[in-house]
This record gives sequence, C-alpha cells and structure tokens, in this order.
Amino acid sequence: MGISVESREFLQNLRLYLISSGKNENEIEEIIGELEDHFQEAERDGKSVEDIIGKTPKEYMEELAGEMPIDVKGLLKFVPIVFVGAISYIVMGDAIRGELEYSVIQLIGYPVVFLISMLLTLFLFKYIASTKVAKVKEWFLFFVVGGTPLVLFVALIFLNRGIDSPTVQIGSVGSFIAVALAIIVFIGISIWSKSWIAVILPTLLFLPEFIITHSDFHEDTKIMLSGAKMVAVLVVFLIMMRLENKKAATGK
Repeated sequence: MGISVESREFLQNLRLYLISSGKNENEIEEIIGELEDHFQEAERDGKSVEDIIGKTPKEYMEELAGEMPIDVKGLLKFVPIVFVGAISYIVMGDAIRGELEYSVIQLIGYPVVFLISMLLTLFLFKYIASTKVAKVKEWFLFFVVGGTPLVLFVALIFLNRGIDSPTVQIGSVGSFIAVALAIIVFIGISIWSKSWIAVILPTLLFLPEFIITHSDFHEDTKIMLSGAKMVAVLVVFLIMMRLENKKAATGK
C-alpha cells in the first residue's frame, strides 16, 4: 500500500526545500524514506499530513532545515559545477559568433550575475516548496526569476559599452580549445546529473545557431529561423522537465 497524493506531494516539496537549503542529499533521502514509512502507517488511521507532522508544512520544513547542518562539502562541489556549466554556455555561444573577447567588466560581471541568479532560484524553490500558490502565480515567479539573468546580462552589455576597460582576446586556437572544453563540460554534467538535458539543450541551442550563422540565408530568414529555434528549445525543455519530474516522482 502506498501513501496518499497529499503525502507524496509533501515529501516531494520537502525534498526540494531541503536541497535548496543546502542540506546533504543522502541525509535528505534517509529522512524522506523514514517519513514515507511513518506516513503509510499513520494514514491507515485516517490522519492527514498536518496531523502527522503536528504543524503546517512550512513550519515543519523550516524547523527540520534548521536542525540539519549545511552540506558545505556538497556545495563546494555543486556550485563550481553549475558555474562552469553556465560559463560553458556563454563561451560556446560567443565562439560560434566569433566573439571570444572579454573585458574586465565582463569577467567580473558574469560571476556576479551567476551568483544573483542562483540565489534567486534557490529562494524561489524554497518558496514554492513551502507555500501553496496558484499555478498562474507559480509560472509568473518562474518567469520573473528566469528572466532576471537576461535583464542583468543586457545591463552588463550596456555597462561594458559605456566603460572602457582592458580586454582579454582569445585566438582561433584558444577558441577551438574553449569549444572542446565546453563540450566536455556538457557531457560531464550530463553524466554527473544522470540526465540528457545537459547535452540535448546545448545541441538544440548551438548546432542550429552555427548552421544559421554560417549559411547564405537572407537576414530576415535567419531571424525567423532563430525564433523558431528558441520556440523548439523551449518546447523540448518543458517536455524533458516533465519527464524528469515523472521519473523523480516514480523513483524510476
């Protein structure tokens, strides 16, 4: 006999909240497993989630997170991996456009944008996991947080144009090496995360861009193809995220 939909949803939200709070993944799974067994027994007596945990889900998550230590070792491994992955996206796109030249402002700005984006994302995950919100509001929050890096990058572009600073230029050999390293990073992240998203998304983003950029199509045609590419990437991303969520929910 399994647990109810309500309990399953609570445990999924609890997992997300604790992961976003920087807790150890093995400890989280151990706690989730114990709670699942406890829920299964308590539900036979007709108890709800709040009856079992003795408080609201948000209060329980905050209290449990406060009792667990921060997984510093895990964060020191996770954050650099995500940062290198983000930089690889930038380098790959710039290499295709032939723009592997970075100013001091960009070299400082990219890590800052990354840090702000990551903190906002973790805050959003914790909020969504611990607070019941309407789907419309949830999608709006994801849109705002997802669009923040784009706004910051645009601001960085204007700042870079307005302020003269020393630049670092990477030649053709360096560009080839940078692209090769980016591909290795994408494959490595895919293996590490046990998900093909890290390989499929860059392929969908950059392979069409490379073909479009080096084609003889008219500029209007290139713009339309680029727009179609972004729509296709968004659709594939949403489909893959849905499949990943189903996989996580079923444990298969």
